[in-house]
Amino acid sequence: MAEVEILSRYRAGIVSALAGALGGEGELLRLIRYPMGLEEPDGTPGPGIGGKLLRPSLVCFSCEALGGEVEAALPLAAALELVHNFSLIHDDIQDKDELRRGRPTAWKVYGVEQAINAGDGLLVLALRRALDAEVLPGTRRLAALGALLCATYRMIEGQVLDLSLEGRAAGAEEYLEMARKKTGALLGCALELGAIAAGEDGPRDRLRGLGEVLGLAFQIRDDWIGIWGDPGKTGKPVGSDLLRRKRSFPVAFALERDPGLAELLSRDPLPLEEALARLEAAGAKGAAEEEVRRYVREADRIAAELPWEPWAKIAFGELLSFLADREA
Repeated sequence: MAEVEILSRYRAGIVSALAGALGGEGELLRLIRYPMGLEEPDGTPGPGIGGKLLRPSLVCFSCEALGGEVEAALPLAAALELVHNFSLIHDDIQDKDELRRGRPTAWKVYGVEQAINAGDGLLVLALRRALDAEVLPGTRRLAALGALLCATYRMIEGQVLDLSLEGRAAGAEEYLEMARKKTGALLGCALELGAIAAGEDGPRDRLRGLGEVLGLAFQIRDDWIGIWGDPGKTGKPVGSDLLRRKRSFPVAFALERDPGLAELLSRDPLPLEEALARLEAAGAKGAAEEEVRRYVREADRIAAELPWEPWAKIAFGELLSFLADREA
């Protein structure tokens, strides 16, 4: 797929802002720079900051779409990406994941205790970065900090709900409540922070709601990829999320229609081919695809009513298409 403008337009500025926020000396900063891709455990340079940088890109996009200057948004974009990475470090510990972006996770390298410290440090640096954003007036900094704190709390609520789903037959509605918080909260915050940076308070609530809808589309597509994605593009085998016992939208949907699936999914080893067949028989694959399309349509409707500049509506539509059809 061709390059997506929103994901490329701001990347260099975001990477620079993140590297600047993580400069300095001290053992804690060295711990933090490893999962951010900036440093290896032996102190040599890392591969660099990776990932799509979707959340910080949306901060910058939202600001520019409302007529603001991207420079005003960059400190808040960096702050949000630091919060996101704090959550990833702690998630990897809780989920016992050993790899992220092709490298051993922080807890595998430094141990659980030090990885917790790295995550905690990232959260504090994020909040400080928002509060110290001198390019913004003090009232805007406080508004940004408030939005960041609210979204972080909702994200953690989502993680609590996610862990509570493990080992029980939760339905689709319960799953969607979790995803709206765990994934949607930071995406909603991204668009809201952009409005704060631009000095536009009017659309903040609508932008936050748009981000939550976008988060649902993003997460359900992620769930689809985790089960039926092309191994050549994902680097993981078909059914990888089933093998990890991950609760996802397709599983929640199928369990409502085939309660006996819960026993099958609990077996060790998991009979993967049978599990995949049962999911498809329950209509979970098609339902996940339709749910993504439904949330994309809703996001498109909300975006059409926002006071964005024309180029921004075109760019956002491109992003929606990418997120709906992405394969990795």
